[in-house]
Parts: sequence; structure tokens; C-alpha cells
Amino acid sequence: MKKILASILTTTSILAASLFTSCHDPIYEMIGKEVELETNGLRGDIRSIVPFNNYIYCCNNMIYRKPALASYEGGGQNKQWREVSTSFTDGTITFLASDSSHIYALAIEWEADESEGKNLPSSAAIYSSTDGNTWEKVTIPGANLNSIDEDDELVLFDNQVQSYSSGGTISTSGRAAYFGFYDYSRRAGETYSLSGTSATAIGGGVKYCKAAGNQFSQSYAFANSGSMYYWAKNDDDELYWGTNPADYSNSIDLDSGIIFSISVTADYLLVGTAHGIQRVPISGPGGGVTGGTKDFKSGNNALSTLTGRVITTYVLDNSKPEGETDEYAYQTIYGSVKSSSISFDEVGLYAYYRERNTWNRDGTDSSSSDGN
Repeated sequence: MKKILASILTTTSILAASLFTSCHDPIYEMIGKEVELETNGLRGDIRSIVPFNNYIYCCNNMIYRKPALASYEGGGQNKQWREVSTSFTDGTITFLASDSSHIYALAIEWEADESEGKNLPSSAAIYSSTDGNTWEKVTIPGANLNSIDEDDELVLFDNQVQSYSSGGTISTSGRAAYFGFYDYSRRAGETYSLSGTSATAIGGGVKYCKAAGNQFSQSYAFANSGSMYYWAKNDDDELYWGTNPADYSNSIDLDSGIIFSISVTADYLLVGTAHGIQRVPISGPGGGVTGGTKDFKSGNNALSTLTGRVITTYVLDNSKPEGETDEYAYQTIYGSVKSSSISFDEVGLYAYYRERNTWNRDGTDSSSSDGN
């Protein structure tokens, strides 16, 4: 598996070059009526969007949250995120995860390596909170996080279980959180199940980096609906589905570049790829994939706005059809700004709110920091 610390924790500026080469007609149709992007928006490296205590949380070295109230219920659009003041200051917050009673944050500390001319990770810690305000360090038995190497692999993830109810209530009953750590110097790894400030080893040597329902995966694009699972091999654009994630008999080539993230709605998958966001039909809730990428509904600017590398996707209410619930995506530049399909101003968190039927940048109301 591609090294998590190298491929997931690195900053976007050191990613290799790639061009957006899709030629879908709807992109050209949208050029003349393109939506003006909000100036405010969360930037940084947004690898996690998770629900907890009727909030949605994300991180980009810091933690932000907003009420889980759907836009059609609260009428809210952009600028709703608020920075969370944590009780710990060590490290940049790289991943979040949540279970039914806690939210977790993985923080990485960096130090300058003058010989290499770059910052390298030096230590890490996981913190947990029952309210998103007060945080305690999680004890990870057998993992020396006080001294980590750039080749070590660290990832915090959960099984993505959630259920949305009208009025901004998100149930996370059955949701479980995990931490994966591979010590490169010892050639040994472990996966831990998290519970508050404690952790239990559950899988020595296995480099899981994603979970969905009751299954684990070494791939970073992995999701499920009921008994159906959807996934992609790392560094591949082939989309797989089935009731057994070890069965690769059902697949389709999306021809859209590497698949990084998958979120499920009642009738479509939202797929984040190296060439933007894609919409893939399924045969109803918990159903199999029924075809390749499809256009978004009329007026939706997804194909012309989210054309960068879409690392993260999130759907607020996955029981509703695509376009009938709030949706989120984080896109970044792959390679240099000069060769990218997007500019630096287009990097960051985007949201789709059904009332406006368009994607736009999403952030806080702070004009002094461009929404960060």
C-alpha cells in the first residue's frame, strides 16, 4: 500500500504533476454561466469531514465545526464554520474520526531538517473529546509516537456509520474509530480500536487506512450502503462494488484518474478523483453500480468547478437522492500551479446546498483570513 504518511499527510505542494483532460460537453456549456466563487473558504489540507454531537467537523491543521442543520431547514449557505479552540497545542491536526461518544484528532509535530531543506514529522499524538471542546490524550500501547519517521505510516479513520434526521440530528450509533500505525524502523505495524482515552490492538501488521460498516480496507476510497460496498484500489481509476470487498468481479473503469474518495447517496455515488468530482449511478439504496459517470442535474456546476484533485467527499444525509441533501468536497492542486486545472484560489472546501443547486467555496465569516 502506498505510504500513508507520504501520500496522505504530505502537503499539497509536493504532489506530482497531472492535467485535467476530461472533455465532457457540460463543462463547456457551463463556461458562459459560471458561478462566481465565494472569497471566503477553508483552505489547507482537509482530509476528514466527520459528524459528532449534531455538528459536522473538518480539519485543515486546525479544527472547525458547523451545526448539522441542513441548508433547506436552516437556510444557511456559506460562512457557517467556526474554529474549535482545542486544549492541546502540539502539532498540526491532520485527521479526524468519531464514534458514538467521542471525536478524535490526530496531531503531527514537525521539525525543520536543514540538510533536506524541508519539514519532517517528529512526533504524533491522538486526542479525544466528548464535547469537541475539552480534549485528552489517547494512550496507544506499543506505539512509540514520541519519535516518528517520515516513512512511518499513520492514519486515523472510522467506519463512516451515520444516520441523519430532520432538524439537524445525526445519529452515530454503531460508529467506531480506529488508528493505524506502521513503524518503518521496526518493520512492524498495528491497528487499534479507539474508545475514549484508551486503545486496543486489533490487527498486527495490517495496514488498514479505511473502514466502512463492518469491513476494513487498505484502500483510501471505501464506502458502503447496507450490505453493498464500493471501493477502488489505491492509485487506480477502476471502481469496484459488491457485498464482499475481497471480490473484484464487479468493476467499471471511470477513466477519470485515480479515485480518492467515495460518498453514497440513495441513487448515486459521489466520487472524488484526480480529475475532479464524478457522479456514478447505483440501482437505489444499497444497490450496485449501473453505469459510468453521469452528468449532474441541470444547473449544477460540479463538473466545471471541481476539476482539481478531489481528495475528500462527504454527504450529510445519504438516505436522500444526490442533489437533495448537503454535499461537501475538498479539492487541491496536483503538481505545480502552472500545470494544474485549477488555481490556488480554487483550492479548499466546497459545498453543495440544494436550494442554490450550485457548488461554491465554504468557510467561516472571517473576511480577514479569507474564511479560514
